[in-house]
Amino acid sequence: MKKMILAISLVTTLVTNSYAQEAAFVTSVEGIKEYSLANGMKVLLIPDAAQSNVIVNIVYGVGSRHEGYGESGMAHLLEHMLFKRSSKFTDIKKTIADKGAQANGTTYYDRTNYYEILPATEENLKWALEMESDRMVTSAILQSDLDTEFSVVRNEFEIGENNTASVLSERILSTAYLWHNYGKSTIGSKEDIEQVPASRLKIFYQKYYQPNNATLIIGGKFDEKKTLSWIKEYFAPIPKSKTEIEQTYTVEPAQDGERFVELKRNGDIQYVGMAYHTPSFSDKEFAANNALVSILTNNPSGVLYKKLVETKLSTTVYGYTGTLKDPGVSYFACEIPKDKDINTVQKEFLDAMNAVPQMTFTADDLKRAKNELLKQFENTYNKTINLSVAMTEYIGAGDWRLFFIDRDNVEALTVADIQNAAKKYYLPSNRTWGRFIPETTSERTKVSDTKDIAALVKGYKGKAMEANTTTFETSVANIIKSTEEGKLASGGKYALLEKPAKGNKIEARLVLRMGDEKSLSQKSLIANLTASMLKLGTKTRSKKDINDQLDQYKINLSLSGSVDGLFVRISTDKPNLSNALNLVQDILRNPSFDAAEFEKLKLETKSGLEANRNEPQAVASEELTKLTSIYPKTHPYYSETTEESLATLNKITLEDVKNYYTTFYGGSNSISSFVGGIDKPVIIKFLNSTFDNWKSKTAYKRIPTQYFDIKSGDKTIQINDKTNAVLLGKINLNIGEKNPDYPAVEMANELLGGGAFLSSRIPQRLRETEGLSYGAGSYLQANAIDPTTDWGLYAFYNPTMKEKLVAALNEEIQKAISKGFTKEEFDSSLKSWLQTRQTMLGTDEFLVRELRENMDLGKTFKDYEDFENKVKNLDIQKINAALVKYFDPKKLVIVNSGDFTKK
Repeated sequence: MKKMILAISLVTTLVTNSYAQEAAFVTSVEGIKEYSLANGMKVLLIPDAAQSNVIVNIVYGVGSRHEGYGESGMAHLLEHMLFKRSSKFTDIKKTIADKGAQANGTTYYDRTNYYEILPATEENLKWALEMESDRMVTSAILQSDLDTEFSVVRNEFEIGENNTASVLSERILSTAYLWHNYGKSTIGSKEDIEQVPASRLKIFYQKYYQPNNATLIIGGKFDEKKTLSWIKEYFAPIPKSKTEIEQTYTVEPAQDGERFVELKRNGDIQYVGMAYHTPSFSDKEFAANNALVSILTNNPSGVLYKKLVETKLSTTVYGYTGTLKDPGVSYFACEIPKDKDINTVQKEFLDAMNAVPQMTFTADDLKRAKNELLKQFENTYNKTINLSVAMTEYIGAGDWRLFFIDRDNVEALTVADIQNAAKKYYLPSNRTWGRFIPETTSERTKVSDTKDIAALVKGYKGKAMEANTTTFETSVANIIKSTEEGKLASGGKYALLEKPAKGNKIEARLVLRMGDEKSLSQKSLIANLTASMLKLGTKTRSKKDINDQLDQYKINLSLSGSVDGLFVRISTDKPNLSNALNLVQDILRNPSFDAAEFEKLKLETKSGLEANRNEPQAVASEELTKLTSIYPKTHPYYSETTEESLATLNKITLEDVKNYYTTFYGGSNSISSFVGGIDKPVIIKFLNSTFDNWKSKTAYKRIPTQYFDIKSGDKTIQINDKTNAVLLGKINLNIGEKNPDYPAVEMANELLGGGAFLSSRIPQRLRETEGLSYGAGSYLQANAIDPTTDWGLYAFYNPTMKEKLVAALNEEIQKAISKGFTKEEFDSSLKSWLQTRQTMLGTDEFLVRELRENMDLGKTFKDYEDFENKVKNLDIQKINAALVKYFDPKKLVIVNSGDFTKK
């Protein structure tokens, strides 16, 4: 160990003794500035004064596409190892957790990235830059760390193996590609994951983790001049790779005939999938093909939707095409209930796809697809933190400017472009699906090779844009000061927080509270179906009209129902606000409850329920709820089993849904919140006109939650042919947020299993120390009014590790209860916890949700600050006392679910 540390120190000394020039400006496109260092590292700055957070995202030009023989999964495994240790940071996960950062690393075919999101302070930004620069070249990659981490990655592999739709797509892609690594799953072969030595992994790391193979992205609120100086300080001394990082050159030949793959596994839902070789992201024809995928799968106007879903042969059909550097695939799939004949469905599916080259497309088809794709662009571009992460994919595909060039290509699309893509790429000989059929024709599709991306993006400037310099202080005091609250004549409440947002984005959340305990008895599933029906048509707009306008006006809209409320989530921007709210008003007040759409919704709901029958997590969750939440069947909060829900669903009629709407829906108990670049008069007009004169026939009375004193229990559920198992646990705590002990309970959970970024004891033991679980931890679900809180446990693991995992979990809980936590643990966790909460204040999605919930629960943002002060005033004795008092193992119920027959 001493020799290893000395070696790293020598590397660090060499690195810091090297010097480089200032960051050189390269180009700027629509608010994004590119710089380069002399060592070859690219830097993107995406400033946004309206943000209060900052993100550091570093992208390396290495993914599973670059792996050689015996190296499958190496890029992804290496991503995990970079969260272990480097020369200056001996426990990277802990230092991330101590900072309270939202952090992650991801790997795909063309790239690997790592990012941290934090409140925008100089200290936080410098910390993230220093950490990323250090682990770029001094990560230890020790065999001892790999010995535990490989089983974590294997468990992640096994989780994916439980998803039959995902496995089917992997099998299809591996058959579609003969030579190119896009045919291999990024997570790799289980055998390679288990056997690769740290020495070989380190060679891979040293080859690709170099400044000249990296792009550093800084997004959010920061001082550009200072940031560039810090980037120079931390990254410029790192020397450029001495050996050239060669480019891959494998080209997939034109497919010479239709190919087939069949997958047989345990499950309750059938799938048909098919892939076509289509252009790379940098190819101008990518936009046409992407629009074509949208046209074919659009709900409800797409030909696939009409042939498969409207006819009730399938419950869901979807399609997508990848953002890849080399020519990729467009993938289509449909979900088929078990009681349907798969041969009938696949014939309709194939017939529909066979007809694509001869289809005639219209200007309306093109407009609809362009609206959808351009809305996606706007939603990404106007959320700087999300944009900074999304840039990962475009960098992996060849260059970040491709993001804008693709937008330009979409805007320039013509019907002829769509027609040409359909004729060129959607030939049977270019398809891989589930059946091999010999053919004698020589018609082939040759997809163009990857373009010269450097030439494509050279000199690209994008569109003119307005500078956004307005800032907003995300302190509780300023949030309270800037929020306007009011009450409508109908009785509804609202909160409006006007604050700067990129692109004048607006987030809104609405809830309609309804009914009481008696009137809502056994109405849970009807409530869900009613909410789902609202977007499926109104008296003035068809489902197709609604979907078209959602894209045209750049609206993201979701509606979901619980037994006592309708929850509405709206995301739009200021120029489209009036149109968005007019559409929402029509959806809420004038639903058509179309009979055909209702039957399709029932079929989709049935399919979803059946899919859970053999899914370990769903099965374990259902059983745990049954054992710990023992409301009688007549109570609105009674949770039906899958079989009970299927029986209930079968009985529900369209009249039941209509009656639920007319009996319970109304505006008297509406709660609405809006945050961002809002127009207050427009919003208040919408609220008044929507909720006035709309009174529910049944008065609303809040249904209290109940505490159930449940004794400990342990149940194991066998599900055949599932490579991953799940453990779920729960203790019912007789405490709510108002209890003086609750702050101590919050921190006890934080220290035991709920801490940021795997920092607490349970994930440290189960994942980091012993490598038993890909994901493990605990959580609290507290009630702000009633003395009821759930303390939950979870762990995903290989079924053969069940006894060892359960023993380790119980040991950690018992150790914490008997010996307590230390002051040092609390001090570290408190700092992380406070940083995390400050980061949350910097996201409009959190602010808008919190404003709505505060009005719903009789709270204010002052309570948010008061709770933090209570936590700050805790001492370790109070936390340990709360742990012993409330986290009683004699009340812990555990459910394990998976295939435990294999040893």
